[in-house]
Formats: sequence, C-alpha cells, structure tokens
Amino acid sequence: MREMTVSDIQQMSLRILRDIHHFCRENDIKYTLQGGTLLGAVRHKGFIPWDDDIDIAMPRPDYDRFIRTYHSEEGFTVFSRELETYKDCVYIAYARVCDMKKTYVDDALSFWTDHQTGIWVDVFPLDGADESEDDTRKRLAKLKSAWKTGVRKRVALRPFSAAKGLYSKFRLLIKKVISCVTSFSAIDEHIRLCREIPYGQTGYYSNFAFLSYGIHERHRTAVLNETVLMPFEDGEFCVMKGYDEALHEKYGNYMQLPPKEKQVRQHGSNKYYWKATAN
Repeated sequence: MREMTVSDIQQMSLRILRDIHHFCRENDIKYTLQGGTLLGAVRHKGFIPWDDDIDIAMPRPDYDRFIRTYHSEEGFTVFSRELETYKDCVYIAYARVCDMKKTYVDDALSFWTDHQTGIWVDVFPLDGADESEDDTRKRLAKLKSAWKTGVRKRVALRPFSAAKGLYSKFRLLIKKVISCVTSFSAIDEHIRLCREIPYGQTGYYSNFAFLSYGIHERHRTAVLNETVLMPFEDGEFCVMKGYDEALHEKYGNYMQLPPKEKQVRQHGSNKYYWKATAN
C-alpha cells in the first residue's frame, strides 16, 4: 500500500464531507462545521494548513436521525456505538463516517474500533447544557470520569508492537492490567450522561461527547439556530451563523495564528494508506 500525503488525506476527507453535506441538505438534517474545521473555514477558507481532519457537529435530534438513516452511494459508512451493528466494537461516544473502499488507516495508537476502516470525518452530537455555568462544570466533572475510563480502556487495547522501548511497553502492560477491572460500559455511561438534558431544553448546548475543551465548548443555542453556507476549499458547507461567538469562547483571539512550534499536525500518530485496489 502507498502512504497518503497530507494533501491526499485532505482530499479524501473533503470527499466524505461533500457526501454528508448533500445527504443532510436533501434530508433536512442540520449540521455545522466544528472545531478546527470551522476555524479553518473562517480563517483560511479551507483546511488549517497543518491540519488533515474534518469535524462536524449536529444537534442531538439531527445526529440521531443522521446516524440511523445516512446512506452513501460511495460506500462511506457510519460507525457509532449507538447503532446495534457496532454497539460492542466502537469505543468512542460520537460517530465517524468512514471510507471503506479506497483507504486504510493504521490507528494502533488511537484504537477506537475493532473494524478496519479508512479516512473518516468525525460527527459530534450536541446536547443541552445547564443554564448555569457552575452547574455545567459540575456536569463536566461527572462526564470526565466516564470519559477518562473509556479512554484508558481504549489505550489498553494497543498492541505491544505499538509501544517503542522497554519503558513504554512496561507502561502499556500496567495499563492492560488496570483495564481488567474496568469496563467499556463506561462509554455507555458517558453517552447516557451526555443525553441527560435534551438539546433545546435550555438556552445552552455543549459537545459533551469529546471533552478536551471542557467548558469552552458551552455555547448559547442561539448561535446554532441558523446555519449559513461558507466557502471551504473548493466547496461551500454549513456553519453556525453565530460562529464568531462560538470561536471566541473556544479559542479566544481565533484569527491570530499560533506560534510556529504549534503549527503541527494534531493527529500525527496514525498512518494513512491508499489501498492497492484504489483508483
């Protein structure tokens, strides 16, 4: 198999995004570019130059309908622990739409499913958050406990061949031993906690399924009441109309570039390949 370049990864990710966009528009499903992809659209009119993945998000009712109805003529497939087919072999609390025909991802260092998949687009559910920021912080503390347990279980699935050196192998062994007393049901508990407040029941929402940004992903639902089309690379895709407010809350002065030393790929542990049968 031939290893993919960053440009190859970006173009295949875009191909998946275009397919998702057309499906959502045809089926009245609301989505928005999310995270670094939203930032890239606003600041760069496309990918952040050193980035190679795509994130989107949907209010939970749209997300539920999307993961259960999405169909792709190109063979792209939704993986979600909340689907019966994958409930015992997906180890994250959000969904991924994966290419299954042309690409292969060696993700031994960030293992998330028992299935072999190719390039993916992350699809995050957005759930209701407490009206009070203090109450949201308390909710996040409960969520993080379940989230971290799930992450530790995932890490423990790494093969010893993925650990470099004796010390790394020893640390992985310890994690595998500790993981024996925990369960992947922590991910199901994480999802249950995400769903406690229905989207739209309060004036705030958050991405509780992926907690790296914590309270900084708590936004007013008003920022997502409407979506607009925004240029991204060679197409136009949906973004929340209140993107400026959401990006400021998440990143601060988001139009300022980070220092040179931080302008690096954030997902560099995975290896991406074209399958031999790819056109």
